[in-house]
Amino acid sequence: MIGVTITVKFQNKLVKDSIVASIKSVSEHSFGEDKGLLMRCFTNVTDTQVAMFLLWKDKSSLSKTRKEYSAKFWEDIKDMGGIVSIIEGECEVEMSSFLNSSLVKMK
Repeated sequence: MIGVTITVKFQNKLVKDSIVASIKSVSEHSFGEDKGLLMRCFTNVTDTQVAMFLLWKDKSSLSKTRKEYSAKFWEDIKDMGGIVSIIEGECEVEMSSFLNSSLVKMK
């Protein structure tokens, strides 16, 4: 699996909230066995900063989505004044047996 952490600092809270809503809407198609997005987490760091963690099935799924959509999206965010930091790498996942669907929105 591949983990991607994206941190973005926006100009203001309205921009942050709008972009996060857009990300959720537009990337919805990435969930599913054929697309490869397994998990998506959002952490509201401040009123103007968000950190996202994406867990992908494999590098090829991530690369395909990046090529089709996300590379341009993040460049557009930078062009609008957002400060974007992206790190990624092989990911080992451990989950609590207490995790259940009442705590997580299942897609």
